[in-house]
Amino acid sequence: MVMITDNKTEKVLPDSNKFLNINTMRTLTNTPLFGMFTSYVEGSELMPGNLPAAYDDFVGLLTNLPQDGDTVGQLRRLNYTRIELSFMRQTSDVLKEKRHVLYDVFIDKVLSLLDAEIEMLKECLRHYTDDAGMGMEIRPQGCKRKSALRWNGTDSDLIELVAALMAAGSVDCAEGKKLTIVDVIRVFEDAFNIKINALYTKRGKVFDRCTDSTPFIDSLRKSYIRMLDERLA
Repeated sequence: MVMITDNKTEKVLPDSNKFLNINTMRTLTNTPLFGMFTSYVEGSELMPGNLPAAYDDFVGLLTNLPQDGDTVGQLRRLNYTRIELSFMRQTSDVLKEKRHVLYDVFIDKVLSLLDAEIEMLKECLRHYTDDAGMGMEIRPQGCKRKSALRWNGTDSDLIELVAALMAAGSVDCAEGKKLTIVDVIRVFEDAFNIKINALYTKRGKVFDRCTDSTPFIDSLRKSYIRMLDERLA
């Protein structure tokens, strides 16, 4: 590219990052499947027998895309891909006698797949904030980050602890949203890489204790006092 300033001609080098970003956006459109879709809407030679394999390759590429934490970038790439395909779908609608039902079916399958991926990422954005963001981390299963922590207590111990923290008002949401005990337990599950099965049943059993209602909290108090005594000894 050439730019003229003050009667002088200067050569301006292209921004490599810009081209890199464009290529990243086109990762899913620069595929054999999209090439076949393009040939279809342009009225070129059709190869419907190759659609299943091309579709499988597309799904494999989509599944193995880097999950580097750039959720917004991933969402932009998916939206770009969906927009390109949507215009192809509109074009195929006016092909009339040149329409091919198998091509239309696979275009609709890819659109549905992209919609599902986009919705999943939107869900992540709604419920997930990274370390530089604001608010509390409440993440769906698909947005977990691996933690090195391990919970050595029982499921009931964790439910009892979270319930006590909630009852004391020690935990709330920075965004002002009303939290339930289950919301906070889900965060602890992510933190300790665990999954409490039958959570609502176990929560009910913890809350319905007739005697010895706080065994874990009582054991924490004893352990804490013992630690203090050992430090002072």
